[in-house]
Amino acid sequence: MRTMFPSVAVMASSLLVTEVFAAPHGHGRIHAKRDYYLDTDHVIVTAEIWVTLAPDGSRATGAPVAVGTHIIDGSPVLVTEPVATPTVAPAPVNPEVPVVPIPTPTPSTYPASAPAVSPPPASSSSSAAAVYAEQKPSSLPTYIAPTTSEAPAVVPTPAPLPSTYAEPTSPSSEAPIPTYAPTASTSAAPAASTRPASSGSGKRGLAYNDANLLAAFAGSSEISWAYNWGSTTPGTMPAGIEYIPMLWGMKPSDLANWHDAAESGLRNGATALLAFNEPDHTAQANLSPAAAAAGYLANMQPYAGRAKLVSPAVTNGGAPMGLAWLESFMTACAGCTIDALAIHWYNGGDAAAFKEYMTKAYAAGGNRPLWISEFQASGSAAEQTAFLTEVMAWMDETSFVEKYAYFMVTEGNLVSGSTLNPLGSTYSTSP
Repeated sequence: MRTMFPSVAVMASSLLVTEVFAAPHGHGRIHAKRDYYLDTDHVIVTAEIWVTLAPDGSRATGAPVAVGTHIIDGSPVLVTEPVATPTVAPAPVNPEVPVVPIPTPTPSTYPASAPAVSPPPASSSSSAAAVYAEQKPSSLPTYIAPTTSEAPAVVPTPAPLPSTYAEPTSPSSEAPIPTYAPTASTSAAPAASTRPASSGSGKRGLAYNDANLLAAFAGSSEISWAYNWGSTTPGTMPAGIEYIPMLWGMKPSDLANWHDAAESGLRNGATALLAFNEPDHTAQANLSPAAAAAGYLANMQPYAGRAKLVSPAVTNGGAPMGLAWLESFMTACAGCTIDALAIHWYNGGDAAAFKEYMTKAYAAGGNRPLWISEFQASGSAAEQTAFLTEVMAWMDETSFVEKYAYFMVTEGNLVSGSTLNPLGSTYSTSP
C-alpha cells in the first residue's frame, strides 16, 4: 500500500520596494528638515509538496506546486534620502519548480494626476512644477532574494518608484468661521518702524524657530525681515530685522490670540501679515480653497490697508496641490485683498527649474509680487552654495520677487553654534 499526503510549505519571501515618500514635519512650531521613509511589502508564495510513503518505509518527494500568493504591507523605515529602485538579482531557476507569476502591486495612494518626475538634469528647467521633493535619489545596495534548499524564490520585477509623494486626502473643510472687526482704538496706522534702512535689496529674510540663533545675522545689510511660522516671537529681533506675524492655520489654538498678536505686531512696526502655512498639504494647515478663503476674509481681511496681506503659502506639489490649489483659492477669495503671494519650493538644486517655477507662480497668482518664504537646495555644501548664489542674484534682480527666506536658521543649516557657517555667510553677505 502507498500512502500519499500533502506538505504545505512557505517557499520564500521577497522584498518589494513599493513606496518612497517625503514626510514633512510641522512648519508651525518646531520646524525640522524633511525626513524620508522607505515603505516595503513582503510577497509570500505558498507551495504544496506531495510526499509518497512506500510500504517499505521509503519516501519520495515531488516537485513543489504553487497554490497561492499574498502580500503583507510593511512598515515605513526612516532613510536619509529618497532611494532609487533597487536592482533585484533573480534566484537560480530550478526547472522542476513551476514559476508562479506574481502580479506587480500598484500603489493605490498615488493620484493619477500627480506626474512622476525624475531628478532634472542640470541643463533642464521643465520639471519643477510637479515636484515636491528636496533630495536627489541615491542607490541602494543590490538585494539578493533569499532562497531555500528545497525551492528557489520567485522574485518579481519591482514596480517603478513614484518620484513624488502623494496626499491621500484632499484638504478638509472647516467649521463656520467667526468674523473680526477691529475697534476704533486699533484702527490707527501702525507706528513707524525704527529699523535703519538696509543698503541691500531688502528682500532677504530669516525663517527660524530659535530667536537666539538670529544674533549671528546681526549687522547684515542684506537681511531685513524674519518669521517663525507663528504670530509672536520669544526673544528679541536683532536691530534692523522686522518680525512678520503669521496665522499658521484655522485650528482653535491658531485663532485664539491671533488678533491680539496681529495688533501687537503692527504696533511694533510689522508692515505685513502672513496667511496659512501650506494649506494644500494634509500634514500642514490642511484647508480646502473655499475654507481658506473664508478664514482669510474673517482673519486677514480686517487688516487690509494697515499691512501688506500675503496669501497662504503653497507647496510646489502637483495638482491638486501647489499652483492648482492657489488658483482655486484666488477664485474663491475674489473679494479678498491679497497684496502678495507666498510660495514654497523644494526640488534638489536645479536653479533653472527654480526660476521657471517662480515665473509660473507669478502668472498663476494674477501677477502679484512673490514672497518665496521657503526654499532649499540639496547636495554638497559646494552645490548648495552655488545654487543659493545663483538664485539670490536672480531674485534680487527680478522685480516680481519681493521677499525670500531660505529654509532655515537652525543648527547645521546656515549656522553652527552661535556663528554663521559657510552657507549662512553666503546668505548673509552675498550681494
